[in-house]
Amino acid sequence: MEIYLDGAATTRVFNEIVESLPTLTKRYYANPNSIHFAGQEVKNKIEKVRFLIAETLNLNYEDIIFTSGATESNNTVLKSLLFSNNEKDEIIVSPIEHKSVLVPIKFLAKNGYKIRFLNLNKNGLIDIDDLKSKISKKTALVAVIHGNNETGVIQDIESIGKICKEKEIPFFSDIVQTFLKEDINAEYIDFLSVSGHKINALKGIGFLYKGKDITPLLHGGGQEEGFRSGTQNTTGILSLGMAIEKWIENKEKYRNMLKKLRDNFEEKLKEKIPDIEIVSENTKRVSHISNIIFPKVDAQSMLLALSSKGVYVSSGSACSSGTPTPSHVLLAYGYSEEEALRSLRFSFDIFSTEEEVDIAVNIIYDTFKNLYELL
Repeated sequence: MEIYLDGAATTRVFNEIVESLPTLTKRYYANPNSIHFAGQEVKNKIEKVRFLIAETLNLNYEDIIFTSGATESNNTVLKSLLFSNNEKDEIIVSPIEHKSVLVPIKFLAKNGYKIRFLNLNKNGLIDIDDLKSKISKKTALVAVIHGNNETGVIQDIESIGKICKEKEIPFFSDIVQTFLKEDINAEYIDFLSVSGHKINALKGIGFLYKGKDITPLLHGGGQEEGFRSGTQNTTGILSLGMAIEKWIENKEKYRNMLKKLRDNFEEKLKEKIPDIEIVSENTKRVSHISNIIFPKVDAQSMLLALSSKGVYVSSGSACSSGTPTPSHVLLAYGYSEEEALRSLRFSFDIFSTEEEVDIAVNIIYDTFKNLYELL
């Protein structure tokens, strides 16, 4: 039996999408940029998905740009700053961003931008006063992730966005982990990014909302109103539309189910291993992510042992040349390197079940106990 507890990394594709793939690929094969009937039929299908996204987030339809996913969207927003015609050269960013934001940020730093990282409070939330104090006439962009991909902590992007709006500074938020899973007020967001495979659509599709002009990352045939060249991924876009419709139809059911799974998992695991620490346990978190720090046992050993038993989870640690490095997110939260190297992320998708949680908890306990006794 395989138990998949890595829904924050990717979700399993809706059955309806899988079953429709032959129809999608055979029926809507034409290039949506062609002016003949077959091409325009495909274009109309794509535009319906664009309208659906805009309606879902209450955004301007024309500012929704289809991309390959959030990594491309994030890179597009950030690298666009290199071509801005103003003298603003400072970027304010949270230290707990996804790597697809932090790595481009480092690239910008090498090209003359000054990076100002925000402080966090003890709950893992952005220090709003610190944000206010760091904003200056040189600030070109503020970037804060909505729901953290490792801990699930949800930032108050509405308050952050209002501050940015008052100061006339563009605000950018990665909402990959929260789109449709949490309520989002995008009124004060100038740029946001989403990946479809986090909501049970196919991989390789996502979108970027651009409330302000950007310089395209990809130039070529001028697709997506010139903001993202390359023939559109029709099958991916249509799968995204189907996934969004399915989530909207079952939103409360899915949200409640995910929260119940996570809460039950944490409660049962604490009963088995009382000394575990649930990161940001008392802070508002996305309903599908649980980050656990285990006593004494390192995460890599746990992860590999669990994988051998068919339980699939993630670690925030990165491994280079066989040497694990601790999660940058947990270090920013104030944990030591040793503590960060003992954390595992358990995350659920809508195909997870209570039976799987019960079985997983027992396997996790047995695995932990065996490793602990070897120390």
